[in-house]
Amino acid sequence: MIATGMTTRSERLAAIVLACIGLLALGLQYYLRLREAQGVSWGLGTLRYLSYFTAQANILVVLMLLAFALRSKIEEWTVHPFERSAIASYIAVVAAVHLCSPSPPAQGAQWLADALLHCLMPLGYLAFWLFVMRKAGLRWYDPLLWMIYPAFFLVFVLVHGRFTGFYPYPFIDVTTIGYGRMMLNALAEAAGFLLAGYAVLIASRLLAKREPV
Repeated sequence: MIATGMTTRSERLAAIVLACIGLLALGLQYYLRLREAQGVSWGLGTLRYLSYFTAQANILVVLMLLAFALRSKIEEWTVHPFERSAIASYIAVVAAVHLCSPSPPAQGAQWLADALLHCLMPLGYLAFWLFVMRKAGLRWYDPLLWMIYPAFFLVFVLVHGRFTGFYPYPFIDVTTIGYGRMMLNALAEAAGFLLAGYAVLIASRLLAKREPV
């Protein structure tokens, strides 16, 4: 199966189903985060929720899948793969970090939310990107441009944490590890994003050869 640019009804339906699963998972995680942050205002609780890269990456996945589903089959082939491939690299990092995390598995509803957002949605989107979406047209330096968003996310989290004292991940919690250690961790994460980006680029180059011009 290769991307042809003429999307089928079953492909658009699959995108809608996967997007709906993502929305349900995001909603469940949002509810759990607000319940966990009792005593915190709704606005601050929402800001904390959006401080997790997992939430942001999955929101991007859902939006991209809905855009795919709503676009006509003829217009689909005019879409450049830059944004879709960038999201593929982001969600791949989400899954990889979760798999490498030493933290004990969650229980109950939190386990379900984690499984959907860290495993099912990443695998679902990556499979959709591999077998359905157009990949021809990426440039060798695109993974470098994709790094802008993770860099923006880091600045957002650090500014948010500076004023609220909340850091979503221990490896960027400067109140505990300091700015020096945080910068080293950030560089390691940047290397991971860059590796994922070039893995996506290589895969796109190989698979694009099978796509019609």
